[in-house]
Amino acid sequence: MIFSDYMNGLPNKKVEEIQKIADLTCSSTLSVYRWIAGTAEPPLIKKKIIANYLGKNIEELFPNTK
Repeated sequence: MIFSDYMNGLPNKKVEEIQKIADLTCSSTLSVYRWIAGTAEPPLIKKKIIANYLGKNIEELFPNTK
């Protein structure tokens, strides 16, 4: 499941998850929204932080990661 699908599939806690990811990656919530929308891509280190936090494989969340 890619990152945008995972985040869009969250029920009521989506806003809290976005804020938590923003805090963990030292990014703005606007950046996280852009990552979800696919208009921007987080740097590799932030992808690793997100994957670790969500307990998912980085290649699963971000399939184009080289």
